[in-house]
Amino acid sequence: MQLITPGEIVTGSAGLFGSGLGLWPYAILSGMALGVSVVILAVMYLWGTLFRNTQMHAYVKSEMYELGLTAIMIPMIYGAVMVMATLTVGSFVPADLVPGTSGNVTTNSNTLIYDAAAHFYQRVENDMSGWLEMNYIINMYVDQIASVTPYVRPLGVGLVASPMAGLASPIKQLLYQMTSALALAFVINHAQLVVYIFSLQAFLKYYLPIGFFLRAFTPTRRLGGTIMGVAVAFLFVFPAISTITYTMFYSPVGGPLVTFRAMLTQYMSDGCDPGASPDQVCFTGHFRRFYSTNFTGIGSSLIDLIGGVVGGLGSLFQNLIGNMFLMLMLFPISVVSWAFAIGFVVPAFNVIIFTQAAKALSKSFGDEVDVSSLTRMI
Repeated sequence: MQLITPGEIVTGSAGLFGSGLGLWPYAILSGMALGVSVVILAVMYLWGTLFRNTQMHAYVKSEMYELGLTAIMIPMIYGAVMVMATLTVGSFVPADLVPGTSGNVTTNSNTLIYDAAAHFYQRVENDMSGWLEMNYIINMYVDQIASVTPYVRPLGVGLVASPMAGLASPIKQLLYQMTSALALAFVINHAQLVVYIFSLQAFLKYYLPIGFFLRAFTPTRRLGGTIMGVAVAFLFVFPAISTITYTMFYSPVGGPLVTFRAMLTQYMSDGCDPGASPDQVCFTGHFRRFYSTNFTGIGSSLIDLIGGVVGGLGSLFQNLIGNMFLMLMLFPISVVSWAFAIGFVVPAFNVIIFTQAAKALSKSFGDEVDVSSLTRMI
């Protein structure tokens, strides 16, 4: 999968501050709106002077103050976006918390904040893809176990049974539920990535200029301030909280997902120590330890040989069954818990922060319009 670089949307050749599109069309549009509004206020001021209407004079002065604020906001907001576009992860979080490299996603101290926010969703997507693949493989083997049917029918009379069906049925239900949960979490995570990429494109090139334009006129000032507030929330708050979430989950110094992946790797790895303690030996280590502990030192006595084989098979069966249930039941539950946290809990918490920030910014830029419904949209 080709990585998306949102930083190019802002600073690239076709970006807002690149050599292709540039800032001037938006500045000209906002300047024209301010100019038209100034002309309208000048006519109203002359009308108030002609008829000696002090209330109209006061209204024109308050509107000129708002126009002055709009003229100041335009370079300030676009300048802040330019600063945000050059801000790196190393200047935002401590260097020890930078996630690093995993697969085709590399995040270091020099990675831009806009890119790091996208890396979070891409890395979660890669992990969930791996979990879904693991779940699919386990489903195949469990289905094979449930399909085992011994036929014992000498002379046409005997037994036909599926002894492993009862063992595999509850595991299959758990794995099916795991697939549904992972698929839904995968969709939510990818939707956040799509919304993030869309916000950089749409709010920089369309909504933010429209907000400046509408704020220049009295009847539409409230709507313009709301659009500006939501745009600034998408351009600043959304990347910031995504980057913070990224460092919390994938920090190399104890990030929960890094630790969880290390546990999976250690448990399923072929490089485990066969002589390790029972609570540390991995799944494949039980097979190697079976031969090293049950056939070493067995003499030529047939009784010793039979006893060693029987005892070894019992030990192998006990460890194998116990670890098989650990793998087939505990790991799917653990994976679903992480998917639930990343796909449901964290997005809901981030949406609450984003919504409150957008409401506060809308009130600051003009007048508040209720944006609580954004919770259902994101």
